[in-house]
Parts: sequence; C-alpha cells; structure tokens
Amino acid sequence: MNFNEIHTRINLIEYNAIVSIGNKCPTAMILRELSLYRESFPFDYVPTTPALILKYFKDPVEFYPGKGQIVTQDGLWFGHFDLHLNYDLTMEAFNRRFCRLFNLLQKKKKIIFVYTSEADIYNEMGNRYNDNYGDLLKIRDYIIERYQYTDFLILAVHTNKVYDMIDSNIVNYTINVDKSYMSNNKETNCPETWNPYRSVLKTLFSKIFLNPL
Repeated sequence: MNFNEIHTRINLIEYNAIVSIGNKCPTAMILRELSLYRESFPFDYVPTTPALILKYFKDPVEFYPGKGQIVTQDGLWFGHFDLHLNYDLTMEAFNRRFCRLFNLLQKKKKIIFVYTSEADIYNEMGNRYNDNYGDLLKIRDYIIERYQYTDFLILAVHTNKVYDMIDSNIVNYTINVDKSYMSNNKETNCPETWNPYRSVLKTLFSKIFLNPL
C-alpha cells in the first residue's frame, strides 16, 4: 500500500478544531496517536458513510441507538460503546459531542473535517460502491448554505479513487490498496489488512499535518 504525492500540507495552528467524519475508527484513532486530536466528536468510533454524516448534520435524532442496540436501523455499529449498564451516560456523551460540533459551526469556527476510507477495502456498509465523494461535496454545500460561511476544510483520503487534488474547501489524497487486500465479504476483523492500511494512513497524516493544535 502507498499514497500519492504530498501536494498540500495543513498547519493545524490555523484551525480551531479538527473533526473526524468517518468512515471508520482509525480516522480519530490515528489523529489521537499523533497528538492532533484533542476533543471528541460524534463520529469518532462509529463506522458510517458520508451520506449518513450529512443526514445527522441536518438532524441527529436517528443517530442515537436504543438501549442495547449495537446496530441501528441505519447500519451504524456501536460496538465500542457501553449501551447496557451505562447507556444513559453514553447517550449524554454523544449529546455533548453533537453540541460541541454544532456550536463550532454556529460560531463559524475554522474547522478541518477529516474523512478516510478504510471501509472501502471490505465494502463495509457498501462504501466501496457509494458515491462518497459526491456526498462529501453535499456536506460541504450544506455547511456553506446552512451556516453561511466557508472557513472550513475537508481532508478526504480515498481508497483507490483519484479526484482533483484540491476542490473548493476539499483536499483529496488517495491510498492505493492492492486488489489482494480487497474483499466483498464485509469482514472487517482482518488485522493483516487494517494493520498495513493504518500504518500507511498514519504516515500520510504525519506528512500532511505540520503542527499539533
């Protein structure tokens, strides 16, 4: 696995916050390992899709799982969270995370949203064949229209898909994954796959981001 050339570096000192928007846990996890991620947000450790991210930006009510509901009707997996004994505390934590996110947007803070695409490797939630880039553009357009500002950036790391390096408010990178790693069985418990992917992603992040917050 490898990534395309580093064409845009990002100085986090220039931003008020960095926010993970999926599509799996490694986005927030690796940003934390690099000491770049300081606050928690709703999508940190919940596998999702850009289309669902947009849905919850508009109204998060269907994001929240019921007590003991590990998988929601939208297909979100909450296996990293206690939805049994500490259900109420967990829901309070998610509510705080949404409030934190919406507060940043309402105050027009300078935000960098980070999207990566490990789920494409396994076709988890159909991500490989979704128009995820089109949905990222819809997220961008929604933020601009809803909050009336453009002082934010989406860093998108795609799997085997190449887009213009820079679009309006979006910077695109690609991780090239050999077909031997790709599967359609949606089996995500594959350390022989996610270990090399996450190693490459960590290296890519370390080269893109110039400074910690």
